[in-house]
Amino acid sequence: MQLRADGPDVWYAEGIEAFVGPDEIAFLKEHAAASARQRARICLHENVESVVHEMVIVHGRSCYVRPARHPHKRETMTVLEGTATAVFFDDSGAITSTHQLSANGAKMWRVPPNTWHGLVITSDWLVFYEVSKGPWQPAASEYPGWAPDQHEPSAGPFLDSLRSHVDAHV
Repeated sequence: MQLRADGPDVWYAEGIEAFVGPDEIAFLKEHAAASARQRARICLHENVESVVHEMVIVHGRSCYVRPARHPHKRETMTVLEGTATAVFFDDSGAITSTHQLSANGAKMWRVPPNTWHGLVITSDWLVFYEVSKGPWQPAASEYPGWAPDQHEPSAGPFLDSLRSHVDAHV
């Protein structure tokens, strides 16, 4: 399968057929390990304008997935390898529920529209397949004021507090 780079941690599968196996997952892990964000993805859809977005994504343990919500779309995730905890929040940032995700347990997660959610990666690597409605538009995701941007110094302590909560409730 040919891959076309689209930024430092995003590739698009070229051609009509796309197969993602151990070699492609190893490729993503290698690039995620070299990325400051600890993430990498292969997009199986044609481009950001596609109506359906399908991606194979790798996140490392230290990857900060900022809580967000999407008012007009849902997303579905299937864990292929590793473990994580899905975290749901209310409007004030209080945790309302957590759910363990793993390739050998609860593998799928569907987030309804307008729901604050985040992920805490609990294994060295989380590999998952995600499907969501396109086209991708940055303004289609909302980020709460109570969760810092990944570039803010408080992002690390915020992730540490989420991880502590997750660890205490496993």
